[in-house]
Amino acid sequence: MNRFNLILCSLALIPLLSTSISSQPDDNQASVEHKNEKEVDQKQLFNMIRKGVVTITVTAHVILDKCVNAKLWFGTGFIVDSEKGLIMTNAHIAGEMAVCTYEVKFGNGKKAEAKLEYIDPCYDFAVLSVNKNDIPQYCSALKFADAAPSINMSVYAMGNSVRSEFSTYQGYIFDTESILWLKAIAEQSFQFSGLSAPGASGSPVFNSKGEVIGILYGGKFVSGAALPNAYFKPVVDSIKQGKPFHRHFYGFIPNYTSLQDAFKAGKIPENAIEEYEKTFPNSNDKILYISKKLDAFGADKLQLETGDIIWQVDGEIIGSNLIRIDEIAREKAGKPIIFTIYRNGKKKEVEVPTYELNSLSKVKLLSFAGTTFFETTNEIKLAFGKGSKGVYIIDSEGGSPFAAVSSPIDGNYNDGAFKIISIDGKKVDSIEDVMGIIPSLFKKNVFEVKFEKLGGDLQPYSVITKHSPEFSEAALYSLNQDSKTWDVKIIKNPSQD
Repeated sequence: MNRFNLILCSLALIPLLSTSISSQPDDNQASVEHKNEKEVDQKQLFNMIRKGVVTITVTAHVILDKCVNAKLWFGTGFIVDSEKGLIMTNAHIAGEMAVCTYEVKFGNGKKAEAKLEYIDPCYDFAVLSVNKNDIPQYCSALKFADAAPSINMSVYAMGNSVRSEFSTYQGYIFDTESILWLKAIAEQSFQFSGLSAPGASGSPVFNSKGEVIGILYGGKFVSGAALPNAYFKPVVDSIKQGKPFHRHFYGFIPNYTSLQDAFKAGKIPENAIEEYEKTFPNSNDKILYISKKLDAFGADKLQLETGDIIWQVDGEIIGSNLIRIDEIAREKAGKPIIFTIYRNGKKKEVEVPTYELNSLSKVKLLSFAGTTFFETTNEIKLAFGKGSKGVYIIDSEGGSPFAAVSSPIDGNYNDGAFKIISIDGKKVDSIEDVMGIIPSLFKKNVFEVKFEKLGGDLQPYSVITKHSPEFSEAALYSLNQDSKTWDVKIIKNPSQD
C-alpha cells in the first residue's frame, strides 16, 4: 500500500481488566468490596469520558486514491473545546487527499455537521469544528494530561471500534519511542497492549484521572499506537486563541537505531555511550540518526549527511526524544537550528534551516474523466522530495483515459504518484493549465499524455489513450478558508447540453 492510501484500519484495545477473589474465606468480603469500589470508579470515569467522545461518519465526494474503494468511512473524535466546538481526530479520518463532509454523533445520540478546521501536514491528526450551539449540554471537553506517557502506565481508549460506538478498553504502555511509518515523516508514538480494529482511529487515550495523553492512530495486530499530546496540544491552543498554527520542518527524515550498534559501526566514540547513559539512565538503547534527506528542502545544500547520528539540538542532548526536535523547530519559528552530530566517530556542528509547511495543502483539486489532479503538496514533498511546481495524479477509476498512466495494463508502473508533463501536446504546470486543456478533450476521444513516475527513474513516459468525451465530466474543488467549506466550479461539457 502506498503512502497516499487512506489508512482506514485503526484499532481498538481488548479489555485487560481482571478481578480475582481470594480463596481465603476471611478475605472474601474485603475483596468483593474492593472490586465494587473499583467498578464504581471506572463507571464514573467512563461516564465522564463519554461526554467528550464523538463518533464520526465521513463521506468522500472526491478522492485521489481510487484503490481505497471507499467513499464512506467511520472513525472517532473527542471534544477539546466546547466554546469553539473543536474536535480532535486523525488526519486519515478527516481525509488527507479528498473532498469530504463530516457528521459527528455525540454520546447522547445527537448528531451535527462538522467542518475541517485544521489538518496537520506532518503528523496524523486533524481538528474538526462544529457550531457550539450544536454541542449538547450533556457534553464537555476533555482535558489534556500534563505528564507524558510512561512505560507500564495503565491507559484506556474509548471509540467507535468496528462501529461499536463508545466501546471502552484498558491497556498498558510498553513502548514510548516507536515509529510505525504510516506517514512519510517519522512520528514518535507510544504503544500499548491491544488488538487492532477499524473505526477506533481518533479515539482519546486517557489515564485513570480521565486526562487525555494521546490520540489513537494505528497499530499492529497485538498492539495499538498513539500520538502523544506534545504533537497536537500546541495546535489546539493556537486555534483556541484564534491564531494560525505554523508547522516548521527541518528538511530530513530521522529514524531510530541502536546506540550500541552505532558504536560498533564506528559512528560514535565510546565516551559518547557514557555521556548518553549518564544523561538517560533509563535509556532503551535507541538513538536518532538521519535516514533520508529531501530534495524539496534543499538536500544538496544541507550539510547533514545520511547516517549522521543526532547528538544535540541547539545545545540540548536529544537522546531518543524525537518529539523534542519538533518542539525546538516550533520554538525557532523559521530560524536555523544548530545540530550537533557524530559522523564517523567525530563530533560536528551543523546549521540546519527550517521550512514552514502549509497546514492545508489540498486547497485545490480538479476532477476530470475519473481522475483527480492536484498541485504540489506537502505530501509530495515529504514522500518524494519534489518541491517544484507541478500537477500530479495518484490513481484513476477504471475506464478513465488516465488509467493508462496510473494503472497500466502491462503493470510497468508501481503504486505512487505521477507528474503530468503534457496532455494532448500542451504543457502542464498548473491546475489552470489542465482546465484550459479540458474543453478540447470534450471534442476528441484520442490524445497523448506525457508524465514522470515519482520515486522511479524520473524519465518521461508517454501513452496514447482514449475516452468517450460525451460522458466525461469536470469540476474544480477549492477550499474556502473562511467558511471551511468547498467551493465547486463545474466545467461545462457542451455535448451534455
